[in-house]
Amino acid sequence: MGVTSRDRTMPVALRDDFIRLDEYERLCEAVEEGERLEYIDGQVIRMMVGGSTAHPALTQRLDNLIGDRFAPGGPCASFRETMRLQAGTARFYPDVSVACGDTVEPDPETKSVNSATVILEVLSPSAERCDRGRKWLKYKALPDLRHFVLVAQDQRRVEVFHRQGSGWHYQLPQGPDAILRLDAIGVEMRLDEFYSAIPMLATEAGDLAAQVMFAPAQVSGIAGMKSFPSSPDIDALVAEMDADECESAIASIVGLVGTPSMEEWKSVLPERLQDRLDAVLGANGYD
Repeated sequence: MGVTSRDRTMPVALRDDFIRLDEYERLCEAVEEGERLEYIDGQVIRMMVGGSTAHPALTQRLDNLIGDRFAPGGPCASFRETMRLQAGTARFYPDVSVACGDTVEPDPETKSVNSATVILEVLSPSAERCDRGRKWLKYKALPDLRHFVLVAQDQRRVEVFHRQGSGWHYQLPQGPDAILRLDAIGVEMRLDEFYSAIPMLATEAGDLAAQVMFAPAQVSGIAGMKSFPSSPDIDALVAEMDADECESAIASIVGLVGTPSMEEWKSVLPERLQDRLDAVLGANGYD
């Protein structure tokens, strides 16, 4: 039936068969209480409960902190992962989302909110690639979305994508007093406020807790925002980069203006990988 499972401790294995949206809706009507199905590009992903305790702890803390900052009767409302979001033909259950104005009330036909001003996803090994890739492509097409936030659960790392005009600005709040700012909803909070939900990542745990470790998945995700070419072969090259190389590449990508050329794309990778990237680009039809 095109249904795949996603456990927070296991990788996603998407199948190749597809189903229609109306078939997906019928599947949703038949699921057990507490079970949730997402739908993207004709495929269904079953959201599995379980895995790390950090994920639900962070999700709950973020939702509480955001909700507590809203004035009673205000125009915005925050939702946990039990609220479905409609993004075009896709259907998702973001870890935390904020809707404002007329989009606060779920559509009675789709039983979903049809837009969001803020979306926060707590990253997990099984879902990170999808959150940065296929989901992000659907999310950023939402006309009301102003902030997309990726929150790591294994280190103190928060990545924020702010909409600026027709593009997006990337921000990585760092330092012991780092603040997550969501200007579109008038909310800001210190990273300490939500990472205190995970004892090993609280400030008191020492300098290691505040250290940001850069990963290849971040490089690929930010490169995708800049319309860099993408393929499994390119991702495999990026995966060979160490944390320092990833940090340097991210700084270079963020500093580029407009749509980068192939030469600029090659320049962000370490020299040891550039010759191999030439071959990969040629094999994938890029000039």
